Amino acid sequence: MGHPGAFLNPCEELLALCDCNNFFVSCERLFRPDLEGRPVVVLSSNDGVIISRSNEAKTLGIKMGEPYFRVRAFLERRGGAVFSSNFQLYEEISARVMEVLRRSTPSIEVYSVDEAFLELPPAARERPVEWGRELRAAVLKETGIPVSVGVAPAKTAAKLAAERGKKRPETGGVFALLPGEAWDDILRDVPVEDVWGIGRQWSDFLRRRGVSTALRLRDTPDDWLEKYLGVRGLRTAWELRGIRCFPIEEYEKPQKSIHSSRSFATPVRNRESLAEAVTEFALTAGRRLRSQRSLAGCLSVSISTSRFRSPFYGAREEVVLETPTDSDIALIRAATGALSSIYKDGCDYEKAEVGLGRLSSADTVQLRLFGERDDRGSALSRAADRLNEQAGRRLLLPAALLGEKEWRPRKDRHSGVRLEDLNTLPKIS
Repeated sequence: MGHPGAFLNPCEELLALCDCNNFFVSCERLFRPDLEGRPVVVLSSNDGVIISRSNEAKTLGIKMGEPYFRVRAFLERRGGAVFSSNFQLYEEISARVMEVLRRSTPSIEVYSVDEAFLELPPAARERPVEWGRELRAAVLKETGIPVSVGVAPAKTAAKLAAERGKKRPETGGVFALLPGEAWDDILRDVPVEDVWGIGRQWSDFLRRRGVSTALRLRDTPDDWLEKYLGVRGLRTAWELRGIRCFPIEEYEKPQKSIHSSRSFATPVRNRESLAEAVTEFALTAGRRLRSQRSLAGCLSVSISTSRFRSPFYGAREEVVLETPTDSDIALIRAATGALSSIYKDGCDYEKAEVGLGRLSSADTVQLRLFGERDDRGSALSRAADRLNEQAGRRLLLPAALLGEKEWRPRKDRHSGVRLEDLNTLPKIS
């Protein structure tokens, strides 16, 4: 006798996951149509590891997270193309994709740069697969980005449906798990670690106890799930039964902490260069802080040498800010001050990080008897954000960051394409 969850519980509402296929590679191919059919990969900062692969590269057995130096010769022999990451381009194209999706749904949750959950409009509930195909065609026509669409009553099920649509060509990129349909065979083919929300720690725990597939997870008793996986794990199993537990969240929740870090292209051996890097990381963290309308109550700076070379040196300093702030001037001052207290001469530093904590809302500022809020610095920082956004590049920044810096990420294979600069776009003859 089957589990009562063998059939999805009837649900009037459906949602969809729209997932851009091989997104970073697809963005690069927009301006290089000659690469269609060839293996293409995109590299992480410093051209270190592979973070996006075309289907042709996947077929060759190239793994996500593979160090580039290990497969460089292999790719060259097979006519592969390699790109340094161009995150500004990817964010701009992502915004265009999301704008197309917004026109097709009453509510949308932008889950990541290449994924979004959509509520199906009432008119589409009787024809979800056709709606998904129309949505896919609209995104491809208006942005050039191929997407996969998974439709189901719950987010976890929609993730599985989208993955099936991506991997099975016969689906045409769209797959639906609908109320009342049996889908045991589908869940039986899904390893438990591939279920959305089941991380490595949980999957190892579950496999040791015989729960190796999504089907077994769905059929596991509720009391056992709640005891060992908590409410989150229990809700994940319910979603595999068609019970929606995770709603569409139209408004992004503010982060509880913000971190900006990077490994350097070449080791940093002097205080001035390290201070420049920390200044840039503080600017990046400050911009993210203002984008979610938050203030920081403390700031931390971490620096370290390579763990593979001795002697290793790593240190961290945290500074409690006198008043919560989002001012770049105050954040940079605090960051460089913290750096001075932990910097040690004679080290080859390979990484630094700036973190912001004790975040609070900028809309509800608590006044203090002593100490004043840096309103002028905050206003100046927000004005710089607006000008830089309008210009499409970092038009305003501290003088210390002008010019080329050896510690900045290596981007030897950067395409150089920027949508706001017509001179970088390819010309058709």
